[in-house]
Amino acid sequence: MKKILVNIILVIMFTCFYASLQAQNKIVKKGAKYDTIIVKKGYKPIKKAKPVAAAVAVKEIVLPVPEYINQPYYFDHDKNNLIKLENANALMVTKKKTLGLKGAKQLLSMDAASSKIRFTAKKDIVFFIKTSGDVIDLTSYIKLYEFIPAAQKREVTVTTKEGMLNNKEEAIGRLISFSVKMISKDNYQIQLPEQLSAGEYGFVWVKNMELKEFTVFAFGIDWKSSD
Repeated sequence: MKKILVNIILVIMFTCFYASLQAQNKIVKKGAKYDTIIVKKGYKPIKKAKPVAAAVAVKEIVLPVPEYINQPYYFDHDKNNLIKLENANALMVTKKKTLGLKGAKQLLSMDAASSKIRFTAKKDIVFFIKTSGDVIDLTSYIKLYEFIPAAQKREVTVTTKEGMLNNKEEAIGRLISFSVKMISKDNYQIQLPEQLSAGEYGFVWVKNMELKEFTVFAFGIDWKSSD
């Protein structure tokens, strides 16, 4: 009996010892793996640049085209449109001084002391003109004159001739120079080199100076009123 108890105790002890070994050798499952990020002091993450918006397409401005050929139009920059000038008739008048002994002059004279078509004086006055396509040098066919009001008329001296007594009378009005730039086929831009002073003006076709009557495309320039 005593021997049996000793055997039982030994079995129990062996069982406990075996269980203890199993517990120590038990494999522990590893947890999830994580990447380690080392952040330096003062480091600021770089922000991704926002996509640049596409450039807004600039709408191309289409310049207006004159309706009638061989007629100058005033170009309104602000409204991008053309203003037709006044069509007036002018007579070529020859005036002699002392039966021509003191010279003579030819004047273009038209009715009314001022034009109904008027603009404000400014530097960038521009005119457009459309030709029939047979004009080589526009400046040799059309001239811009400053007319002078006189006795309910507008006049400008076109030509003068000195007489035997050499007493040349002072010319009336003056010829205004301008330059021409082609915009498209048969369409031209007339540019003035300087600001026009207040007064009366007109474009005249001078292709045939033997005529007695001419068409003048007239307009007036007024001073800008103070605000």
